[in-house]
Amino acid sequence: MRFDEMLMHAMGQLQKVQESMYLTYALENKCQFEDACEETFRLEDATEKLMAMVRGLPACTGHPKAKERVNAIIAANVPVSAEYTPEGWFKLYMPALLPKKERGNANYILGYLYPAMERYVADNARRDYNNSVIIFRHIYDRDRPEKLFRDHDNIEINAVVDVLALYLLRSDSPMRLSHFYESACGEADGTEVYIVERYDYQRFLTALENGEIGAREVKPNPQ
Repeated sequence: MRFDEMLMHAMGQLQKVQESMYLTYALENKCQFEDACEETFRLEDATEKLMAMVRGLPACTGHPKAKERVNAIIAANVPVSAEYTPEGWFKLYMPALLPKKERGNANYILGYLYPAMERYVADNARRDYNNSVIIFRHIYDRDRPEKLFRDHDNIEINAVVDVLALYLLRSDSPMRLSHFYESACGEADGTEVYIVERYDYQRFLTALENGEIGAREVKPNPQ
């Protein structure tokens, strides 16, 4: 797509974001909290689509360093961390909940995960997990109303698995990779993803239960 075409698409999407933002504000101002809550999800969806478009704009200009500069901006604003724990488990941490993708693709997630994993493998020896479990731990800010806790769907989960499989897994087939999901309350929204060899899975669960790994779970404040 040409630069001017993509810019026009982005401007149209920005208008949708603004309209949803104003509607959310108006509903909240009228104390229509349930409707405002529902509109926040539409606002989130529209904003993520805008972000995906904007990330592609620099490349359309033909700038020779577009990819490198965009990746640097992403790294500065979406500080994803990846590491091996002392136990040998892989841990990915994102300081936000996974974007909820009810439809479309997961380009927004891929946009910050690929650069993060490229930086990670450049600084660490590769480990191939062959018969393992991947654990998604969704951490919710304890002040978030429980009605705003959300189910995560296959689009966003599969996007993360696909990226990690490229760098860390010999296979992501069901016979080689099991999935585990958990939601918990913490000090702030975040997403933790672990890869653990199957034989070590029970030890991981024990460490998680004892609070020896991951964000500390806290009781939610009364709503």
